[in-house]
Amino acid sequence: MRTPAQGEHASQAIKDQICEMALGLLEEQVQARIVHYKADLETNPELDAITAEVVAQLKEIQAQSSAASHGAAARDAVRESHEKIFRGLLQRVFPAGAPSLLVERRLKEIHRKLARLFFQSELHEKTRGKDGSTKVIQHGEQAIFYLLARYENRLKNELGGFDYASDEVKERAVDLLAKIGKDMQDAFLSRRSSELKRIVSAFHGVLVDFFCKQLHAVAPELAREVIHQSATFEGRAFAYKISADAFPRFRAAFERRLMVRLVGFAEDQLLARLADTAGTEREETVQFITDPRVFSMILGELCEGLYEFLCNEGFLDLPLDWRTG
Repeated sequence: MRTPAQGEHASQAIKDQICEMALGLLEEQVQARIVHYKADLETNPELDAITAEVVAQLKEIQAQSSAASHGAAARDAVRESHEKIFRGLLQRVFPAGAPSLLVERRLKEIHRKLARLFFQSELHEKTRGKDGSTKVIQHGEQAIFYLLARYENRLKNELGGFDYASDEVKERAVDLLAKIGKDMQDAFLSRRSSELKRIVSAFHGVLVDFFCKQLHAVAPELAREVIHQSATFEGRAFAYKISADAFPRFRAAFERRLMVRLVGFAEDQLLARLADTAGTEREETVQFITDPRVFSMILGELCEGLYEFLCNEGFLDLPLDWRTG
């Protein structure tokens, strides 16, 4: 993925690539949590049989209490109801002006995770792009840290090959090597803390604008697109809520439409706000703010809070294992 030059906006092709990769990462995380959850369950054949019977009875009762299928008029009524309710809830979460309490809480967590991703990125000797090019050394501590990390196993093996007066002396040597590496890491990251502050500040400003201006303005359009594409009104549907069976479709449609808008808006804004990054460091900053992992994290954090809100409001039935890990 080509890095935009200074003063250049991210191309649509770059934005599309970021969207697809970020959505793929998000889906991988969801599936991993579900597999982990199901693998940890202890099954009991007798309990499973009773549970299956109860579930079957509940489904039969639900089927009897609602029409098995909807005609065109009934489906349209459910669709319009879903759009109206969803639109109103979106406008509550993304009000014009100041961020809602839900958004404020999620922004704090996004800032924390953004810092962690930034430091993880800095500690890699090579960039995260497809080319994986070696980074330009900006600080002496950075070079020593990369060197120690590159030859960590060899250095430990060499240490292990010496004759020691005691096990305590050997342990002390290993601890000293680890301490030198940790000291170089901490010193290097402290030198990059000012750039992290700039990046977090830029992300905060862009995300507040996105949540409070962009999303508030397009809430009707977004609600209409998501409900239409996820077809939450098909099958056994309820006018006042989205069923657990429809949640995977709703989730996929909502996260795709939101990701497209987030990347489309944020990329140009971030590049503009961080365009003055000096010298060769600019390349690494741009690599970071175009990293799909960053946008996967932002959307995942926001959506987790949003789905809980929609569930608490009675609009969304969530499957029991929707996020369990």
